[in-house]
Amino acid sequence: MQRRGLRAFLTFAVAAGLVMAATAPAVARVHAKAPPSTDGFDGKTIKLGVITPLTGTVSLIGTPLTAGNQLWWDYVNGDLGGVGGKYKVELVQEDSQYQPANAIQAYDKIKGDVVDFQQILGTQVTKALLPKMQVDQSAGAPATLDATWVKNPNLFPVGSPYQIETINGLDYYTKNGGKGKKVCALAQDDEFGQAGLDGLAYAKKALKLKTGPTERFKTGEDLTAQIQSLSDAKCAAVLVVATAVDATAIATKSIALNFSPQMIALGVFWLPVLAQSPNLQQFLVDHLLVSTQPGAAWGDPAIPGMAPFLERQQQYAPSQKPDPYFAFGYAQGQALYQILQKAVKNGDLSHEGILKASNQVGTLKFDGLSGDYKYGKSAADRNPPRATTVFKVDPSQLIGLAPVGPPAASAAAKKYPIPG
Repeated sequence: MQRRGLRAFLTFAVAAGLVMAATAPAVARVHAKAPPSTDGFDGKTIKLGVITPLTGTVSLIGTPLTAGNQLWWDYVNGDLGGVGGKYKVELVQEDSQYQPANAIQAYDKIKGDVVDFQQILGTQVTKALLPKMQVDQSAGAPATLDATWVKNPNLFPVGSPYQIETINGLDYYTKNGGKGKKVCALAQDDEFGQAGLDGLAYAKKALKLKTGPTERFKTGEDLTAQIQSLSDAKCAAVLVVATAVDATAIATKSIALNFSPQMIALGVFWLPVLAQSPNLQQFLVDHLLVSTQPGAAWGDPAIPGMAPFLERQQQYAPSQKPDPYFAFGYAQGQALYQILQKAVKNGDLSHEGILKASNQVGTLKFDGLSGDYKYGKSAADRNPPRATTVFKVDPSQLIGLAPVGPPAASAAAKKYPIPG
């Protein structure tokens, strides 16, 4: 592989806008009293639920995310003998089609068959499931980066929140020619969109931004009116809070309306295929920045966890192409593994036992591929990574992005108060 190719970057998170792949610290077989059987654990196998879109348009996110989850557990099962060195992990997958109603049905269907949930994709889906999870004392890893989840004891988040991605992206823009220029926003009309706008509201005060109109939209709708409004307002920059499902439509309509601001998108906006589009490539190279999770160069031997990640991918998923959502799913697996290791050591894989273990892991480690995540002694103590990386579009890279600089946490991001 050419060195230039090695500099391609894994990024993001979903819902969700996306964390980096990581490796587990070497863990010896856990010598402790065997956990008794419980929901999702028969004394031999730990079952974890996955509620994600496996069909429909958002499956382009859910499918690689789940594949990343699977890679992690294939490695644990095959190389480490399972959690605690003896308990294999099985994923129980249900298709939400990115619809809260479907997700609720899926949750009710499998909640008695799993110890907890490895992946729940979607901000609005997570919000819909939380009341049930709180009653059941179950927990899950959200494939969404809203800061609202950070201090929720029933959720096991990883990565820098959307609000932090927004703040750091706008900080970079203001320090690199954008100071005093009008910043507008184009955001999904849902909880995910609101998370990005919350970051914009904070950045407006912290960075003294000059702001213009905000336009909201529903996924899949025609964007002529919204983009024309932003064009009429003469916006110099536009914060784009949208998933990859709408990325092509946003870029295509902007080109058609001759609207060419500096676009600053969050990580979940990006798909590698966008960089190879003959119709969109030059526009994206000239006008798009992506603010997302701290990046690690795919194949860079300087990153401690990179070589093990690539070895595992080649061993268990050799046909997998570089994909930011695949990397996010892998990191989710590593995070939950660290919690389950503690639960097994405690001899308790019940819902209550896993919640207790999450308050005993201290800090989740990612071996240099992502920012460490402080969990502390309770959910109230949690503090997510504050550094993110800003990328520009570079079609020569494996996922079409190259960093404009190293991961950085702006002063505003460091001070951002996590809600809850």
